[in-house]
Formats: sequence, structure tokens, C-alpha cells
Amino acid sequence: MSDRDRDYYWQQVRQQNQQQPPAKPPRRRWQMLVKPLLWFLIPLLLLAAGTTLWRNPASHAWVQERWVVLQVRLGLSPAGVQSAPVASPYSDSPRKLSECIKPGNVIDDEVRACTKGYRPRTW
Repeated sequence: MSDRDRDYYWQQVRQQNQQQPPAKPPRRRWQMLVKPLLWFLIPLLLLAAGTTLWRNPASHAWVQERWVVLQVRLGLSPAGVQSAPVASPYSDSPRKLSECIKPGNVIDDEVRACTKGYRPRTW
């Protein structure tokens, strides 16, 4: 056995007899936990929102209205079942400025909205 081999052997023996420092616990990387957490939370939140909407009676009426409109547009409902649309205070059609202008010839945002048909004339 050469001197180098002997020195290596005794170095290994000494290292085995020495107490090893306690190993550090591995650091958890919070970034690795975010992705699985999002994959769990997002569908859970969507399910909760859907349940809330489903239990709300007003949402049932809205869904029923949309379903009837869809059937009418596709031509699947009988012709006698069609109902007239609800009258809206908004015309969605442009008006003349003379019809919407405020007293004192004031023109502001409300008058502009009235001329575009977004707002009824209330003054």
C-alpha cells in the first residue's frame, strides 16, 4: 500500500468518526405551492359562484328569458308563443338636439346622452 492510499484510508476513517452536523431541513419554496393551489381554488370559486347564481331566483328568470329568446331566434318555438319585448324608456335612436336641450339652452352630458338615445328626457 502506498503512502497516498494509507493517508486516504485514515482520512476516511477519521471523517466517519466525526459527528456530522445536523442536516438542514429542506427549504420549502412557496412558489411551487402556488400553481397547484390555483388549480384547486379557481374551479372551486367558479363552482361557488355558479351555485350562488343557481340558487338566486332572479337568475332563473333571466336564464328562462334567454332560453325563450334563443328558441325564437332559432325558430324552434311555436309562432303563437312569441311575446312582445318589454317597452324601454330608452329609445336607442338618435334625437334632435332641439328635443333634448335643457331650459336656458344648456347643453351638458345629459343632453348629449339624450341626443344619442342613451337617456330619456326628464327635464
